Amino acid sequence: MRLNVPLDDLAVLSLTIAEAADSLGVSTASVRNWIKAGYLISTERGSITRESFDEFEEHVAGQEKLVTRANKSQKDSHDHGAVSSRIRRLLTKAEFDSALIGDQYQDSLSNTYRNQEGIYYTPEWITERFFAHLPAERAGLSFCDPCCGSGNFILAAVDQGFSPENIFGFDIDPVAVAITRRRLLERTGYDSPHIQCADFLEASLQPKSCRFDVIFTNPPWGKKLSKLQKQAYAVQFSAGSSSDTSSLFFFAALSRLQPTGYLGFLLPDAFFNVATFAAARCRALSRDIKALMDFGKPFPSLITKAKGIVLQNQTNPHVPIICEGLTETAVRTSASFQQNPKSILNFSCSPEAAAVIAHLYAQEHLKLVDHARFGLGIVTGNNKKYCVSSPQPGYLPVYKGADLQPGALQEPSLFLPADFSLYHQVAPQELFNAPEKLIYRFISSRLVFHHDRAQSYFLNSVNMLVPDPNFPISVRQLGQLLNSRVMNWLFQAIFETHKVLRADIAALPVHTGYFEAHDEFDEATYASFLGIEETDAGDYRIKESGA
Repeated sequence: MRLNVPLDDLAVLSLTIAEAADSLGVSTASVRNWIKAGYLISTERGSITRESFDEFEEHVAGQEKLVTRANKSQKDSHDHGAVSSRIRRLLTKAEFDSALIGDQYQDSLSNTYRNQEGIYYTPEWITERFFAHLPAERAGLSFCDPCCGSGNFILAAVDQGFSPENIFGFDIDPVAVAITRRRLLERTGYDSPHIQCADFLEASLQPKSCRFDVIFTNPPWGKKLSKLQKQAYAVQFSAGSSSDTSSLFFFAALSRLQPTGYLGFLLPDAFFNVATFAAARCRALSRDIKALMDFGKPFPSLITKAKGIVLQNQTNPHVPIICEGLTETAVRTSASFQQNPKSILNFSCSPEAAAVIAHLYAQEHLKLVDHARFGLGIVTGNNKKYCVSSPQPGYLPVYKGADLQPGALQEPSLFLPADFSLYHQVAPQELFNAPEKLIYRFISSRLVFHHDRAQSYFLNSVNMLVPDPNFPISVRQLGQLLNSRVMNWLFQAIFETHKVLRADIAALPVHTGYFEAHDEFDEATYASFLGIEETDAGDYRIKESGA
């Protein structure tokens, strides 16, 4: 849908069904039902009278609670319809604070609504960082924000020298679009027809969609789409397994970029290191990445870190990549990321550390992906219901993550009924009952493994692996390697995570040859065997030849 109504006439005598649905926070089907019931009066096709809408909102929706009943999926504690109406009234005024209107709208949205829609508007200090990686001359270039929200990237583009006539924006929120258009009008005097209330993903599937010189955006993070929708978009945009909404927008934006155009995305931390986004990272590494940026945690209501990527739509693998950390800036090569498992963009890792990672993978090794079975801990569905703190007849001792220490296991603190049919998910019994297995913490930023020979059971804060019978080293020796300082350093340097995922463990290099020459494990000897040495700061460096 394209918003063609002049901004000064937002309080006209009619509004579209889609705008009414947005204002009330319901589906368009609900609005049509209210038209049939006589609550709302239709004018031309697809519109209703403003008078009937205002009357309905003030006297019917609030008293009869039709909004809640009509759309049971609307779980916000705030009244989204009232929020939308208030912001629209502000936009009709001759004078208003254009610098604050976007923040006012976002602050009026509940956390539930923002999480569902993936709405986290970009702070101005972040938008400025993206433009630093563009050519100096911008007046003749076109600019697009596919998820413009209240317009922070749009207004930054104006400040950075883009002509208002060459600036385009998309968003499915008509209130956000109205805010952006009004802010652009206030700043430039240009009432842009190019800021549209439309779905960029759908628009990008249309034949002969226009292309842009620069596309910068903050896409919806984890917006709730059905599995079928995600799969369909992933196929249409050749996104592979990267079907999160932020990834889908990334691929869609690439399809709308000029052959030498620039793309900049503000993204959740997961985009840079989680397997789900591996296809997107591979595509990015096939282009000329200009910069990777760490913004820490810029959204107060989110614990998720935010990071940025700027690339040019051309192949030039030898151009250095500027890596802007929170406190330091370094330069990396595209090859230093391509060598990582799943092409992880661990750009907070220094060039020296990246060289050590490459060195460790260059040594002869095996990977557990082909040599072990993995299993999850017991998922009860309700630990409080099933777990007790003291032994009882018919109950088994179970361990949790806090009970594990490197190479050790504390006494069990919980007990669980032995009837596994009660629980949501239980790994195959042969894994729990293996004569030997390694169990490890799941929620952890470091590797914590224990060699278990007691056929122990545990909750899902602990997982397990059972090496193949013909694995060249013992289960005990494998646990020693995985608990080592070297392996912990490597794990943290690559994955930068607080979860120990099966796929990450399976991708680590296991240097089994160490035990061909050494009967017992020793940290310093192991590092020397690998040709590295530990620094005073706890990092590693490659040993000089002959050292």
